Amino acid sequence: MSIARTAQLWTLVLVCAVSIAAPGWGAEAKLPWAAAGLTERQAAAHLLDRFAYGPRPGEIDRVVDKGLETWLEEQLQGRVDDSEFLARVAMLDIWSMSSEEILKTFPSPPRVRREAQQAGVLSADAPPPGPPPEGQSAPSAERREQSRKLQEFSREKGYRNQRELLGQLMAHKLFQAVYSQRQLEAVLTDFWFNHFNVSMTDNQSRVHLLAYERDAIRPGVLGSFHELLVETAAHPAMLTYLDNAQSTAKEGVRTTAEMKMAELGQPRGNGRRGLGSRPGGMQRPQQNNRPRGLNENFARELMELHTLGVDGGYTQEDVIEVARAFTGWSVLPQGPQGARARQQMERMQAMGMVGFTIRDAFIFRADAHDAEPKKVLGRKLPAGRGIEDGLEVLELLASRPETAGHLSHKLAVRFVSDEPPATLEKRLTEAYLSSGGNISVVLRSLAYAPEFWADDARRQKIKSPFEVAVSAVRALGAEVTDPGDLVEWVSRMGEPLYAYQAPTGYPDRADAWVNTGSLLTRMNFGLNLATGRVLGVEHDLAALNRNREPASLEDALATYAALLMPERDLEATLERLQPMVSDPEALNRLTEAAPDEGADTPAPRRRYGQLRTPQMEADNEMMAEMRAGGPDAQQAQRRMRRRMREMSALEPPSPLENIVGVILGSPEFQRQ
Repeated sequence: MSIARTAQLWTLVLVCAVSIAAPGWGAEAKLPWAAAGLTERQAAAHLLDRFAYGPRPGEIDRVVDKGLETWLEEQLQGRVDDSEFLARVAMLDIWSMSSEEILKTFPSPPRVRREAQQAGVLSADAPPPGPPPEGQSAPSAERREQSRKLQEFSREKGYRNQRELLGQLMAHKLFQAVYSQRQLEAVLTDFWFNHFNVSMTDNQSRVHLLAYERDAIRPGVLGSFHELLVETAAHPAMLTYLDNAQSTAKEGVRTTAEMKMAELGQPRGNGRRGLGSRPGGMQRPQQNNRPRGLNENFARELMELHTLGVDGGYTQEDVIEVARAFTGWSVLPQGPQGARARQQMERMQAMGMVGFTIRDAFIFRADAHDAEPKKVLGRKLPAGRGIEDGLEVLELLASRPETAGHLSHKLAVRFVSDEPPATLEKRLTEAYLSSGGNISVVLRSLAYAPEFWADDARRQKIKSPFEVAVSAVRALGAEVTDPGDLVEWVSRMGEPLYAYQAPTGYPDRADAWVNTGSLLTRMNFGLNLATGRVLGVEHDLAALNRNREPASLEDALATYAALLMPERDLEATLERLQPMVSDPEALNRLTEAAPDEGADTPAPRRRYGQLRTPQMEADNEMMAEMRAGGPDAQQAQRRMRRRMREMSALEPPSPLENIVGVILGSPEFQRQ
C-alpha cells in the first residue's frame, strides 16, 4: 500500500469530483466563450494554448468536432487513448525499470570507484579517473589505465552512466509534451514538478529523478492534492534534495524506538537513534558528511513553497515543530550497504521493534524520530507516535485555507495571467476547499470561469523556453526522431531541463523569460528549426500547406502565419514581420546578434558547479576520449566526424524556411 493510501486514514472527508461539481456543471453546461465574443474555433485554440502545448495541424478542427466541453472532460478525467504515445516511448527502456532497478543500474561515480577499490580493481591511492587536473595537457598513462579499469568493472557489473538516465528522462518529457493525447496531464506534470522541484544538480537526488516524476508526480496531477503532497514528501528525491534524510531527533530527546523498547522493559539506549550504529548495526546514510540532528530545510519549504505560501501565517516555531514531526523520514543507502540495511530493518520488525516502515528506497526510522509531543499551527500531536506525526502534518497543511489560496494563485498564474483577478482566485479557492483539494475540480472551475476567456487573459502568457520548443514542433507537425538537439536548444534558451537549483522551480511569469538576449535566442531557435538545423527534428513545410505553393513572399508570410498561429488577429504581426521577410540581410544580422548560450537569460543559482546538458556532456566526453588516445579515442573521433558531417551537409535555407523561421521566432508566437 502506498504512503498516500496510508495517509487517507488522516483524511476526514473524501469527495468524488463529479458529485461536488458546482451548479450548472453538467451534461448541458457550456464553456462561456461565446459571452467573451469568441468563435468556437477561437475558443478551441485558446483551450489548446493553455490546457495543452498548443495545437498540432488539424487539431482545432478535431476539438470543435468533438465539442469543447467533451474534450475538456476527457482531459480532466484522463479518458484518452494514449497508446500511440506509449508506443513511441517504448524504446526508453529505463522508464519501465523499478526504482530499485534504477538504483542498482545507475550508481554514482564515487560509489563505483569505492566498489572497484573494495574489489581490488583499483588501489586505494589510485588517481581519480577523468579529465586531467588544470594545467596538465593530457591524462597520464596511470590515469588512463584507471579509467579503463573502471569502465571494464562497470560493464562487468552491468552499471550504466547516469547521463543515460537523465537523457531518457528528458526524452520522455519531450515526447510526452509533443505526442501525448493527454495534453493536460503533460502540462500539469511540468507544473507540479516545478511546484515540488528537485534538481538534477544535486548529486544525491539525481538518480531518483526519473522515479520521482514517474511514480510520485505524474499519477497524481489530476487527483487529490493531499495524496500528491504525501507522495512527493515521502520520495527519496525530495528527502535528499531538502536534506530531510539526515534529520534526526536532537540529543537527549526520546525516540519512538526508545519508547517502544521501554514498554517492553528494555533499558534506555537499545532503541537509540541508530543512524550511527544502533540498532542492529544499521549504519546512517552518509551524505556530504552533513551533521546529524534536526534539519529544518524540508519543513520550511514544505510550508513556504508546497502548501501555505510565504504569507501563510506560520511561525519559526511551527517550522521547528514540523521538522520534528518529519525526523526519521529517510532513505536507504545505495549499493550493498542499502541491501544490508534493508535486511536489518526486516530483522528489527521481526523482533517486535514496531514503528519502522520501508517502501522502495523510503524508510521511516523509529530510532531517529522525535517521539515527544508537538504542536503545529495550533494542533497538538501526542507523544509516542512515529510516521503518523508527519502524515498528520501533511493532512493538516493540505486542508488549510491558506494552502487553497496559495495553490489557487499559482494555478491562476499558470493558466490565466501573470496577475490573475482576485475574483478568479476566490472562485478557485472555494472549489479547492469544497472538493477536499481535488485538482480536477479546481481546473474545471477555472475553465468555466469568465476570467479565463476574458480578452485581457488571451495571448497574454509568455511561453517558457520548453513551451516555445514544444509548441513550435507541434505547430509544424514535425517528427522528433532524436530529442538531443532539441533538449540542448531548450537549455540554450534558458531552461535546462530538471536543472533549476532553487526549490522554487522554474517561474511561470513573463519577467523571468523576457529580455533582449532571450528573445534573440528564441528567434535563432525558430530559424534553426525551420531550416532543418535542429538535428533529430524533421518536418515538411509544403505538406503543412497541403503542397500549395504561395504566390509570393508576402503570401507565404500570411499563409504560414495563419497555419502556425491559428485563430489570431495577425494584422499587426504581419506588418512587423514584413520588413524581415523582404530584407534577407536583416535575418543575417539577427542571427549574428543572437547569443550562443542564451546570454542574459535567467540562470538557476549554481551550488554544484557548471551545468552540463546531455549533448554537452556527450561532446565533452568525446573530446576527453580523443585526448586520451587508444581505441576509445578512435571511436570518439568517428562519432565527432559524423556529427560534423550531419551539420555541414545541410543545404542553405530556402526563402520559405526563412519565413517560417521568422514566424516561429516572432513575439506573437511567444504568446499563448
